[in-house]
Amino acid sequence: MRFTLILLVLFVPALAAYLALRNWPQDLASNHRTAQANAVSPSPRPKTDIESDTNAFYLGKGDQRVRVDYATPDPMLRSLLQSVMEGSSDPAAKGKEIYLRLCAACHQPDGEGKDNVGPPLVGSEWVLTPRGDRMMRIVLNGLSGTVRVRDKDWTLAMPPLRENLNDDQIAVVLTYIRTQLGGNHAGPVTPDAVAEARRENRPSPETAAQLLRVDDQ
Repeated sequence: MRFTLILLVLFVPALAAYLALRNWPQDLASNHRTAQANAVSPSPRPKTDIESDTNAFYLGKGDQRVRVDYATPDPMLRSLLQSVMEGSSDPAAKGKEIYLRLCAACHQPDGEGKDNVGPPLVGSEWVLTPRGDRMMRIVLNGLSGTVRVRDKDWTLAMPPLRENLNDDQIAVVLTYIRTQLGGNHAGPVTPDAVAEARRENRPSPETAAQLLRVDDQ
């Protein structure tokens, strides 16, 4: 009887250990599958407050995003720009804010541009002309066709902004681009000069060939 009890004491734990080891790979795989099923998928990259397409940008996030048109009169865009102009007494701060809201999506916050998105504005021969007349016309009338910037050809359309930016707004943003963006050091642009360029009222976007005929010395 005592011998039987000894055998039971030794055999039962050994049997339990054997069964546990035999099932261990299956249990491990099952646990791994359960962990994978319960894993939290990485959150998608949140959309930025401002995203661009060819003729518009977007305000807001998710289902509440609103498309704001560049080329046609847009009350929301006009209201946004007016709030920028009223939010500071510093023309440089106004120009920078308009640049970051409207221009940086394509030309990038540092003004260095991005392939297939927008050409650089820093060091651009179109930006650093003596008076800035060509830049005024690009902003007012848009641009189409190929343009050469810093020894590289770019063929990316820019929509006209004359319907949504007034002369003061164009003047402050172009002054910021010409005088403070990156290493640019050119003269300021005045609202009167923008008004004079606006009076031409071109029916179609500018081209590089047309702009080169503008006296900008």
